[in-house]
Amino acid sequence: MGQLETLRSFAEHTFRIAFEHLNEPARFENYCKTSFSTEQLRSEIEHTSSSFWFGWEGEDLAAYLKLNFDQHQQDLHSIRTVKVERLYVEQTFQGQRIGEKMLDFAIQQARYAQAEWIWLSVWQATPAALRFYQRCGFEIFGTEIFWLADEAQLDWLVKKRVAS
Repeated sequence: MGQLETLRSFAEHTFRIAFEHLNEPARFENYCKTSFSTEQLRSEIEHTSSSFWFGWEGEDLAAYLKLNFDQHQQDLHSIRTVKVERLYVEQTFQGQRIGEKMLDFAIQQARYAQAEWIWLSVWQATPAALRFYQRCGFEIFGTEIFWLADEAQLDWLVKKRVAS
């Protein structure tokens, strides 16, 4: 299996585990069909200001991370920001601090990029995810809409200052 297909399969699988049970089935399927297509992920990989990383535990793929280095967040009053667009840990590896390790890696990448802030959005329907980011030092600074197909879902925006 090539790297693109590994990413596509793992990204869709972890997204489904995290959110499928919380959404209307037809709308969720429509979103997955579009967002996890080979063409969509190829275009994301080829975007010069985005980067993907895998987290492995031995031979097993345990997590993946996507960072965007060009997404200005006006509420942070800085152009030096890095967005964690995706951070997913395979369910069997949750609770083993892999998410924290991936987030620490993301913060290190933000330092290398000389960012002032690292930020992300967290669906308000997933309070455990918000608690995870708050334990890691992130604080709420706003809200935004995430579109799952034609449904508006409200997300928290959370940020953390990147220490130099």
